[in-house]
Amino acid sequence: MRPGPAWWLVALLSGAIALYALGHLVFRERVFVDALAASFKARPWGIYPHAFFGMIAITLGPLQFLPTAGMPRGARHRTLGKIYVGAAMMTGVTGLYMAAWAHGGRIAEVGFTGMALAILATTALAWKHAVSRDFPAHRRWMIRSYAVLFSAVTLRLWLPVVVVLHAGAFTPSYRWVAWLSWIPNVLWAEWYVRKRPHPAALN
Repeated sequence: MRPGPAWWLVALLSGAIALYALGHLVFRERVFVDALAASFKARPWGIYPHAFFGMIAITLGPLQFLPTAGMPRGARHRTLGKIYVGAAMMTGVTGLYMAAWAHGGRIAEVGFTGMALAILATTALAWKHAVSRDFPAHRRWMIRSYAVLFSAVTLRLWLPVVVVLHAGAFTPSYRWVAWLSWIPNVLWAEWYVRKRPHPAALN
């Protein structure tokens, strides 16, 4: 069974963001957004691990939703799953650290903190259900986990739209995307897993 259009769209967008994260690791300060540069420069042990582990997790996620890898069995799925869980958890931990100094003040800080906690909670529950061999629940929580992690993509889709709506003002726009980047994703994931109680693959 071949992956459908939805899988390819997710994979392409995720790949683009993975390359964006790689750019931060390779070119470092030269690619920082001006408004965020001071915070990133002050916390290299937060932003660079966040980019590194996020790059791994966002890349591996779509592979776990391939129709041929939809059921949680087989050496490849288990190995990639363990790497994904480790990378996603580290993305959440480093995101939690960076959220405390998020550009945009308290509104942005709370939004990004919620995102980081959501990544940690959904990924931990996905792992728990895999270990206990409750594979339907594992698949549902993996969808939730990746939906939150996909905020790396949706943040960058929302940001230019919100900046235009705010007449070019970056700071108020960033406060909005601290929430818009992941809350709709969570709502979509919840709708999806309720619509399809036994999801196997993203088609």
